[in-house]
Amino acid sequence: MIEARGIVLRAGADQAWVRVDDQPTGCGRCNEPGGCGGAKIAHAFGKPDEVFHVDNPQLFVAGDRVRLQIDDGAALGAAAVTYGVPTLGALLGAGVGTWLAGNAGALTGLAVALIASVLIVRAIGGRRFWRQKLSVRLAADAAWCSDAHADVTARHD
Repeated sequence: MIEARGIVLRAGADQAWVRVDDQPTGCGRCNEPGGCGGAKIAHAFGKPDEVFHVDNPQLFVAGDRVRLQIDDGAALGAAAVTYGVPTLGALLGAGVGTWLAGNAGALTGLAVALIASVLIVRAIGGRRFWRQKLSVRLAADAAWCSDAHADVTARHD
């Protein structure tokens, strides 16, 4: 489970806006063999957003300390589908197009395959299972709990 600590800035009926207080640590295997390097990828194009808009079924309120959680491998799986399907589609489309009609067919096959790939990725992304796998969940931050704030954490456990 990848987690980051944060604080609820604003809460609505079923949504919350959470500011991340610390940098997400991921699985901690970025520099080890078999690590996905997801934390490094997240910072490759600049500093990521610090405020997240997430579902709030536990009804956290502004000021609550929380943990944002996402399943291990979720980011890698999303990247594999988002980039892998169009890449394979482009190669297959260009290859089949070349086989059927030469260079002109390669361009046509490439274009058709890329359009089909976008539709496939959108269909996969729209499936309920996939959205649940990629969803960020909130949990009470028990490490922050103290006597003065025990009532806040107790509401959400």
